Amino acid sequence: MQKFDETVDVLVVGSGCGGLTAALTANITNASKVLVIEKNKLIGGTSATSGGVIWIPNNHHAIQAGADDSLSDAKDYLKATIPSDEFNEPMIDAYLENGPKMVKFMEDNTDVSYTSLEHYPDYFQDAPGVKLGNRALEPSPVSADTLKDDVDNLHPSGPQTILFGRYGVNFEESHAFTTQSPGWLKLFLKIFFKYWLDIPWRLKRKRSRRLAFGAASVARLISSAKKRNIPIWRSTELKEYIVENNRVVGALVNKDGQILRIKATRGVIVASGGFGQNQAMREEYLPKPTNTDWGCEPKTNTGDPIKAAEAIGAQLKFMNKAWWVTTLKAPDEDFPRLSEVEKSMPGNYTVNKSGKRFANESQNYLTFMLEVLRKQEQGESFTPMYMIFDSNHRKNYPVGPLMPGKFFPDPLVKFVHRNWFNDDFITRANSIQELAQKTGINPDGLEDTIQKVNKFSETGKDIDFQRGDNERDRFSGDQSLINPCLGPVNQAPYYAMRIDPGEFATCGGMAINEYGQVLNNDNQAIGGLYATGNCTPALLTTYPGPGATIGPAMTFGFIAGKHISGSNTI
Repeated sequence: MQKFDETVDVLVVGSGCGGLTAALTANITNASKVLVIEKNKLIGGTSATSGGVIWIPNNHHAIQAGADDSLSDAKDYLKATIPSDEFNEPMIDAYLENGPKMVKFMEDNTDVSYTSLEHYPDYFQDAPGVKLGNRALEPSPVSADTLKDDVDNLHPSGPQTILFGRYGVNFEESHAFTTQSPGWLKLFLKIFFKYWLDIPWRLKRKRSRRLAFGAASVARLISSAKKRNIPIWRSTELKEYIVENNRVVGALVNKDGQILRIKATRGVIVASGGFGQNQAMREEYLPKPTNTDWGCEPKTNTGDPIKAAEAIGAQLKFMNKAWWVTTLKAPDEDFPRLSEVEKSMPGNYTVNKSGKRFANESQNYLTFMLEVLRKQEQGESFTPMYMIFDSNHRKNYPVGPLMPGKFFPDPLVKFVHRNWFNDDFITRANSIQELAQKTGINPDGLEDTIQKVNKFSETGKDIDFQRGDNERDRFSGDQSLINPCLGPVNQAPYYAMRIDPGEFATCGGMAINEYGQVLNNDNQAIGGLYATGNCTPALLTTYPGPGATIGPAMTFGFIAGKHISGSNTI
């Protein structure tokens, strides 16, 4: 008989959306004592840094809105957009069937709340079964007061999800501001005054009281867990799984420097995120060159639970995959931010040292990066890349941490952020030739690119990469232009902002079945061990729509929570 320091029904590893959904589902359905452990001293993991959107076809919000969708349409779409050797039909069927059930269950039984993104389109507009909206759900904003004493334990939001580093905005507000769509100024002023007039909160914290995006999703889950007396142990690292008679019965953990043995009578659900902050694992599995500095995930995402599972015979799959996206890091920011939406804006073009464009900048960021990786395998270099834009673009649109120049002109930026304008982050020059010389970009290649895109902006047609030819491209563009994604680069000064080939999380790990059970190398379930999220192989490998990571993570957290508690009737 082994001795244990703590006994619970279910142990959940990780406090992101997938883990907290699993914990709540298990507790609500049949498991009276659930414990969540989190390696970080802060709660929320990668989910808290994200947009928090979930892609759930045929959800009840879409049905109530009268949207034309079905599970068969969704399956046809996924079959057409995921490579056949990566299309796991039993898993896809489980996801499509249970995703809508998960949303309804969570909204009925917890503080979780979503609104439908009616006009956010799927990413592959030429595929059968594609929809122009309503498959993506955004977490409803919530007050940080709901967290009570955990308000300062929430992991910081990704810098790209906080307007001006202060204001909590939802997707509609952020999109309106970025694209300067009608009514954006009124929206912004409302947010601005509400923030600054909240004096009691402002005296204590810079972070807005209003939480949105991934912060709202996690906050709602945390408040739900608190109401059900589900403890979350922070600064608690999983070291290894405890196995008896070929079944996982608990885990060895390090809690605040103390080694503890936790017994889990029903089993362990792992939702610990990926391994993007483990350079050794990156070197072992990911395409090279690879660097932890390019990843946007929390520093504690080092893959320990994945390696611990491999040690007890778990099958690992898709370890060479990640949710690829270009990233950028301002010299005075703590971690990189995604570089996604700005690449879609007119007058912003991405080149490498050759000075040439190499892909449609307005397509979904994973597809863009897959093109980078394909050409990288052929010997072309993409470390670094540069977003090229001119003073007109600088004046009107945000680029990374740079807010539009009409709000924050260069002299003010230089005063507040003295180290931003350097040739390794933001380069400014009075001519294209000078810009190329300062950055080391091939001047002839860059001149040729600028001449081409200026012609494209006149005709509204990108001959090279068809940028702006479909609704997904145009969604994040400027709708006032002939092609919302194309604009000229012809007004000095000119700018180059460095970006890197990064990711917001890796997405390879423990292979699971349609019940969320971890499989061994013989494709048999390992008793007592479940997993979901980025520590498992990606399900929607081509990122078919917004929220294609957290949607499956929460769905299989829900499935695992039901299965581990013995409840499969929901």
